[in-house]
Amino acid sequence: MRQGRGRDGFTLVEVMVSLVIFLITSMGLLPLLLTSVRVNHDNSRNAQARRLADEVMAELQVIDYAGLLLATERPLLAGDIEVQPQVERDVPHAGQSRITVSAVWQQRGQDHRYQLQTVRTAP
Repeated sequence: MRQGRGRDGFTLVEVMVSLVIFLITSMGLLPLLLTSVRVNHDNSRNAQARRLADEVMAELQVIDYAGLLLATERPLLAGDIEVQPQVERDVPHAGQSRITVSAVWQQRGQDHRYQLQTVRTAP
């Protein structure tokens, strides 16, 4: 049989002190967590803009050459990202068309743009 007071666990004071220490260190890491969340959101938006511009460019590369101008009449809006296709005939040379696809969006008050360009030759 055991006599006296045993030390089988933590006292309430020890638990409270450890919680206070944990909270203080956690508050120091909070700005790092917020920055990480913001950067992750920015990267996600950039990836979405790239994907949309890639899809539009791929469509413009396989469409019939004569229908290029019709395919670029109006921009495509996907959420708050606007994809603007543009075709310039006879640029850089006669019989060629420069195709430019721009994905444009605003993020924290700043304009952002992702742009692709290629040249197609008339058949």
